Amino acid sequence: MLTAFARLADGRVETADSLRQVAAFYAQEGSEVWVDLLAPTAEQLNVFGHIFGLEESSLEDCLSGEQRPRIDDFDDHIFVVIYGMFGGEATPTIEPRKLSVFCSSRYLLTVHSEPMRSVQAVIQRCGRHPQHVIGLGVDFVLHGILDGVVDRYAEVVDSYDNRLSDLEDESLDPRVDESILGKLIDLRRDLLQLRHIAVSHREMLAPIARGEFNFIADALERRFSHVVDHLTKVVEEIDAHRELLNVVRDNYHSTLTGRMNQAMRTLTIFATVMLPLTLIAGVYGMNVPLWPPQDQPWSFWTILAVMAGIGFVLLGFFRRRKWL
Repeated sequence: MLTAFARLADGRVETADSLRQVAAFYAQEGSEVWVDLLAPTAEQLNVFGHIFGLEESSLEDCLSGEQRPRIDDFDDHIFVVIYGMFGGEATPTIEPRKLSVFCSSRYLLTVHSEPMRSVQAVIQRCGRHPQHVIGLGVDFVLHGILDGVVDRYAEVVDSYDNRLSDLEDESLDPRVDESILGKLIDLRRDLLQLRHIAVSHREMLAPIARGEFNFIADALERRFSHVVDHLTKVVEEIDAHRELLNVVRDNYHSTLTGRMNQAMRTLTIFATVMLPLTLIAGVYGMNVPLWPPQDQPWSFWTILAVMAGIGFVLLGFFRRRKWL
């Protein structure tokens, strides 16, 4: 699927829906073109590579492989590989989606195999207010896309808040079981992956924020710096979530220890109460004359009453000491 916008030399903004139109707009001196390709074929991509003079190896990277986030600097353009994020409140999972970008002073080519919300948002905004998007230059469009990608990172990180809160409450429940450890492992793995992606993109975008590319307007350097700062905040929030994971794990172990201590205390009290009763039963089980005499029918009930009395006295003592 092809979506294209062109800002002509006289300031007019036009849309294009075919390769021929894109080539005609780009051939006009002073024009700037943004082309977005969703799930393109290799033939379509090669045609645009011929129009814009792109490296064949970079075109191949657009369609295959899972390259790391990076910027390749060529004489007249840069090739950027970034990853958008799919996931949210309903599905707090990490599903990176690759976006390949070619950017020069006159064109911006974005290529992705799956729909990306950050790109679609800029397309819709450009359709409504073209003069405030493509009318400001293709570098401004690039900033809008990258800013949307980073905003999506923050949304995905925030989507883990409720899940972490639920795990924290679960870790304090006396009935918690070891299944919570599996949930913690899965969550830690997701956050570690997201942190790795965020840090990689922060390092990748730093040269743009420093103004190392001539075709990125000086006025946009501060905007790109804000994108980098936003990534730093994302990384810090992920680190805070990882610390909270450690707290949840400690809560679970504390709850488990408390539950075990409660069980041991109950068993200890039971054994303590039974100890003197067992002693009395053992003594009266010996074949020697004792008081009360064995030939009296009330002897058995007297001994049981004494044993019950001892038991109640011990239980009262334990309760008074707040051991029960």
